[in-house]
Amino acid sequence: MTAVTIYSLFEQQVKNTPDSIAVSFNGNKVTYKKLAEESDKIAYLLSESRVKQGDIVGLCLNRSAEMIMALLGIIKSGAAYLPLDPFFPDKRLEYMLNDSSAGFLITESLLFPKFSYYKGKFIDVSEIKQIRLKSEIADKSDENNLAYVIYTSGSTGNPKGVQIAHNSLTNFLLSMQNTPGINEKDNILALTTLSFDISGLEIFLPLITGSKITMATREEAKDGKSLLDKIKKEKVTVVQATPSTWKMMIDSGWKEKLKLKALCGGEPLPKDLADKLLERVDELWNMYGPTETTIWSSCSKVVKGEPIHLGKPIANTQFYIVDKDLNFCAPGVAGELLIGGAGLSTGYLNKEELTKEKFIKNPFDKEGKSRVYRTGDLVKLNSRMQLEFLGRIDNQVKIRGYRIELEEIENVIKKNEAVKDCAVIVKEINNDKKIIAYLVLKSKLSEENLPSEINSIRDVAIRNLPDYMIPALIIPIEQFPLTPNNKVDKKTLAEKDISGIISYTSSAKAETENQKTLVQIWENLLGITGIGIDDNFFELGGHSILAAQMLANFEKATGKKIPLAEMFTSQTIRQLSAIIEAEKSKMKWSPLVEIRKGDVALPPLFLIHGAEGNIFLYRDLAKRLNSNRTVYGIQARGLNGEDHIHQSIEEMAADYIKAIKSVQSKGPYHIGGYCMGGSVAYEMALQLSKNGDEVANVFLLETYNACLLESEELKKNRIKEKIENIKFHFVNVNSLSGKEKIAFIQSKAETALKRTSARISKLSSSLGLADNNESKKHITLTLREINDNAQMRYSPGNYKGKVVLLKPKVSFATESDPKFGWGDFVEGGLKIYNLDVAPRGMLSEPFVKQTSGIIDSEMSF
Repeated sequence: MTAVTIYSLFEQQVKNTPDSIAVSFNGNKVTYKKLAEESDKIAYLLSESRVKQGDIVGLCLNRSAEMIMALLGIIKSGAAYLPLDPFFPDKRLEYMLNDSSAGFLITESLLFPKFSYYKGKFIDVSEIKQIRLKSEIADKSDENNLAYVIYTSGSTGNPKGVQIAHNSLTNFLLSMQNTPGINEKDNILALTTLSFDISGLEIFLPLITGSKITMATREEAKDGKSLLDKIKKEKVTVVQATPSTWKMMIDSGWKEKLKLKALCGGEPLPKDLADKLLERVDELWNMYGPTETTIWSSCSKVVKGEPIHLGKPIANTQFYIVDKDLNFCAPGVAGELLIGGAGLSTGYLNKEELTKEKFIKNPFDKEGKSRVYRTGDLVKLNSRMQLEFLGRIDNQVKIRGYRIELEEIENVIKKNEAVKDCAVIVKEINNDKKIIAYLVLKSKLSEENLPSEINSIRDVAIRNLPDYMIPALIIPIEQFPLTPNNKVDKKTLAEKDISGIISYTSSAKAETENQKTLVQIWENLLGITGIGIDDNFFELGGHSILAAQMLANFEKATGKKIPLAEMFTSQTIRQLSAIIEAEKSKMKWSPLVEIRKGDVALPPLFLIHGAEGNIFLYRDLAKRLNSNRTVYGIQARGLNGEDHIHQSIEEMAADYIKAIKSVQSKGPYHIGGYCMGGSVAYEMALQLSKNGDEVANVFLLETYNACLLESEELKKNRIKEKIENIKFHFVNVNSLSGKEKIAFIQSKAETALKRTSARISKLSSSLGLADNNESKKHITLTLREINDNAQMRYSPGNYKGKVVLLKPKVSFATESDPKFGWGDFVEGGLKIYNLDVAPRGMLSEPFVKQTSGIIDSEMSF
C-alpha cells in the first residue's frame, strides 16, 4: 500500500474507536472493530479467488451492513468495486459486467441464476459466516489504483463506465470532512443506491471520520414519511438527498425544525424548496459536481434571501468558464464549465475516443501537463461573483438526481424492428418531469394492432433501461417536425399538448367507486387518459414521490388511507382497490386467499403453500389455468408474524380443511401443492376421505415423500444439493431462447431478491450484529425451517383416491425413486407425468404452460 486510501483512513478509525457503532441497519448495529473483521473475511475470499490489484469486482447485494463489509473488503484486496443494482434490468447488468471485464462477482447464491451468462468467479457473501481468520489480511489498496467504476447513462445506447482512483476519492472525502463539515459525533443517513455515485459520501465519509452510518432500506428511501420518522428516531444529524427527495419529505407532513445539516444536490435546488428547508434544518448546503470529477466538486451554504449558487471548488479543484473556442468568459457572460484538479476521473472504461473528447488538455496550463473535464454545464458569474447554474449545452438531463442521456433511450427504442425513428424529450407535467418518447413506425398500424405494438416497444425499454429512464409515454407520430437545418425539432415536440394521450396498456375499466377515484387521480398526476385498472403505476411514468402524492390525494378525496409500502407489491388500481376493500370489511387474517375468481358452479382448485409459507409461487400457474375455475391459495399460519405456526403436516391439514370448507362446504375437492405443499394436500385428502368427503384430485407438484429420505444423509448432501439446484436453473435457462429466457430469469430473480433480504437479515442475526426483535423480517426463513422439519417428520398413510404426480425430467441425487416415494402409499391410482423441465422450473413461464395443461385436463374428467 502506498500513501493514503479509504481503507488506511478507515483502519485508523478502527484503532481510535474500535467499539463505536459504525453502521446501523434495521436494528443491526456493527462496531468499527466488527466491520473491519468482517471486511477482512471478504478480502480473504477475494485473495483465495486470486483477485489482484487493479482487478474489477462486481458487487450485487441488497442494502445491508454486509454490503458495506463487501465494499471495504474489495478495496482492501486492492481491487475496484463495480456497483450492480439488483433492481436494474438484467440486460443492463450483463452489459456492465461484460464491458468492465469484471472477473469476480460478490452476490448471494439465490441471485446466481440472475447471472446465468456470467463466466467469472461467483463469491457468495454468506461464506463469511464460515471463515475464521487467524491473522489480519494485508491492505493492498493503492492511491494510484482504481477505487471504483460506476456506470452512467451514455448517448450511444449503452451506459459508460467512469473510472475513479483512490487519490481522487480521498481528496474529495478529506475536503468534505472540512466543508460542509462532519465529525465523530455525527450520524449520517445513507439512503442512496450504491449505483448512484453520491452514495460514496454517505458510506465512506462517516467511516474515515469515526461517525455513524444509519442505513435506510430501499423501501424507506422511497417513502418521505418513513425517512422523516427514521431521521427523528435514529437522531440523524446529516442527510444528503436530491431536491426531489427533500420535497417528498416536506410533502409527507414535515413541519418542525430538526437539528440537521442538509446537503442537496443532483439537480438544481429551487428557491421555494430552499426556503422551506431553511425553516426546518440548521444548515442547508447546495452541492454540485459530475460523476467524472468524483461526486461533488463544489458546495455552498444556502443563506435565506441570497441567490442560490454553486459555491467555490473543493480542495485541489479548479473551475474555468469558457466560450465555444475555450476562451475565458467575462463575469455575467454564460459559458461552459471546465473542471480540473485532483478529482478528475482517469477516463471512460474502454472508450478512448470519448475520453479524449470529454477530458481535454487544460487550455490554461502553459506546461500542458494537466487535463480538464468538459462538463457540458452552462454557467456564469453573477454580479456578486458567485457561480450560477443555467442549464445544459446538450441533450443530457437530470431527473430526480439521475443523469440521463436522452440518446441512450432513443437508441434502445430504435432496436425494435417496427420503429423507423425515435425522438425523446422531457416534458414537465404537474411539476413533475416526464420522459416522452415520440416515434415514427415503419408501417402504419390499425387502431386494433397499435396498442400491442406500443406495449412491445415498452417491453424492450423495460428490459434494457433502469426504471428512471423508462418513458412515461410512447407516442406514435406520422412524421417529426424539423428545424430549418432538417434536424428533429425537439422544442416543438416538447410544446405539444399531450393531455388527450391515451394509455395503450390495460383495457380493463374501473368498476367500483374506489377504482374510478384512483383512475381519475392517476390520470391527473400522470397526464394521460384511458388508464385501465391493470396498468402498472411505475410503467406509466410514476415513481415513489408521485406515489406518495397519489395516495395522499386518494386519502383526501375518500378519507381512506393506503400505506405507501403497499405500492411495492400492489402497483395496479385493481390491486390497490382490493387492499381498500379488505381494510373496509375489517377482514381477519385468513390462510385462504382468492388468487383468481371464476365460475361459482365449478369446484375450485386449492393450492397449498410451499415451505416458505406464501403463495406467490402459484402466480403464473393461476394465470394459465382454465379461467372458468376459481383458484384459491392457502398461505401458512404465522406468515403475518403474529399467528401460531403449525408444527406438523397433520395440524396444517386439519386447519386448512376448515378454511376450504368455508367456501366449499362439500366435495368433490381439487387440492394440490408444490414440494412440501403437496404433502399437506395429500394429508388433507386423507382426512377429508376419512370424514366421508369426496376428493376428486390430489396434485403433487415436484413433491417427494420425505419419509423415505434419511435426514442425516440429506444434511451431508446439503451443499451438493445447492450446487445441483443452481445447475438445474442453468439447465432450464439454457433450454429457452429470446423473450422466454428473459421472462424465466426475471421470475427467478424476483423470488431471489425477496429471499436475499430475508437471508441477509438472518445472517446478520447469526453474526451477532442484530437485535433479537427481528423475527418478522425473516419470517419466511423461520417458516421454511419449521415446515422442512414437519415434512421430514411426516409419515403418510395409505390413500385410496386418485393422485396426480407432476415431476421434472431429472431429479436431485437424493431423490432417485421414479415414483418420488408414493408408489406404496397411493392405492387408488398414481398417475405420473414427466415434464420437460428441470427441478424448480415447472411453476415459471414458459414451463408452467405444460403444468397448467395437465392440471386442467385432469380436472375436466
